[in-house]
Amino acid sequence: MRTENPAMCDWANRMEYDKWTQHEDAGRWFGNMTTNISECMNSVLKGTRNLPVTSLVKSTYGRLAQVFVVRGQTAEAQLGSGHEFCQALVKAIDRNLRDSRCFTVTLYDRHQSEYTVAETTPTGSFSLGSYRVSLKDHRCDCGHFQALHYPCCHAIACCAYSRLNWASYVHEVYRMSEVFNVYKQGFLPPIPEGLWPPYAGPTIIPDPNMRRAKEGRPKATRIRGSMDQSQENQPKRCGLCRQPGHTRRNCHQRRQSGGGDA
Repeated sequence: MRTENPAMCDWANRMEYDKWTQHEDAGRWFGNMTTNISECMNSVLKGTRNLPVTSLVKSTYGRLAQVFVVRGQTAEAQLGSGHEFCQALVKAIDRNLRDSRCFTVTLYDRHQSEYTVAETTPTGSFSLGSYRVSLKDHRCDCGHFQALHYPCCHAIACCAYSRLNWASYVHEVYRMSEVFNVYKQGFLPPIPEGLWPPYAGPTIIPDPNMRRAKEGRPKATRIRGSMDQSQENQPKRCGLCRQPGHTRRNCHQRRQSGGGDA
């Protein structure tokens, strides 16, 4: 960060590290470093955001109810099939099990479950690194154990060495029973508009100046940055051939390829 923008690095260092770095978050983020969860909900509500307020509330309620029903049924079916953990954890544990086969484990404290794990090549010719593991404190020098709240490959190697069940070191949030509890909340069907009780509140009159234009591209509300600023004295270029002086509509490349207007 400092090589790219020293001022930005100084600004970030003035904040507490647990607010923006994963290695100092004490595992509160469970390894999430992006807004993918919010983006998933955006995909569920796609096509809803531009509706009027009443229709927006109805659509949001209906789509969330549908998502909860579908995912609740999926979680219930997996519970009925005997799945103890969610599929994401199962895949991660399988990967960690494969990676732990070439490790050399040394037990230092049997009561406190303190180990060192040496990564070696498949032939065992030389070591690739050593890590301290504490099964009691759910910690490993690699950082994955405490950040993700399930055993990393080094912790799994320690469990295998001491013949311990790695599942006892997995956080409850990964269990299918907990996933099912998220989606077991039910939704009531909305009351038909004709059966609504009389409204005695204030009358809301929309501002006609804020109405969206019926023609043309909608005005963007995104905060524009420096990359959005066009360079001065630069002619506009064709979106097809990238040459200046004309547009895509009258581009000669379009005419040659037979893509003209019918």
